[in-house]
Amino acid sequence: MKSKIGLLGIIGLLVLVVMASGCTNQNDNQTTPVNNSTNSSTNNTSTVKAVDVSAKMTGPATATKGSTVTLNCSVTNKGSKPVQNVLAHSQEIDKNLGTLNAGQTKTFTWNIYIPTDKEIQEDFGDDATVSNPFYIGGFAVTFTDSNGSKHTLNSNSLEIKLS
Repeated sequence: MKSKIGLLGIIGLLVLVVMASGCTNQNDNQTTPVNNSTNSSTNNTSTVKAVDVSAKMTGPATATKGSTVTLNCSVTNKGSKPVQNVLAHSQEIDKNLGTLNAGQTKTFTWNIYIPTDKEIQEDFGDDATVSNPFYIGGFAVTFTDSNGSKHTLNSNSLEIKLS
């Protein structure tokens, strides 16, 4: 008898957890963010389905070693409700984008210096060189939806051919 009561208690607790998490309501289906890292020749972005926010980065197709390139970054809310506390960040940037209303896009630029082989060799030895293509891993976006749930997604990455 005790084992039946214990088993019923565990099942009841499991049902309660599932209901509290919102898994029973398909309209509140929260998904895990996906990083769709691609090269600059494609147009893929990363999207969180439940709130439909995406992040995109574009930049030049080519550059030279020792130059600074400008990256154009955007975060778009394609959903029907605003999202708050929108932050774009990486090792090199921290941008507070505030609130994104439904249908709104906010943009910012990000300058990246591409070092020369000589500069790399000073830090890493005579055999070190700058990789070609030059890879930029993108940026992360964190935000809070109208239900108070926190989300994270990643922009696309870029490869810039060096001449």
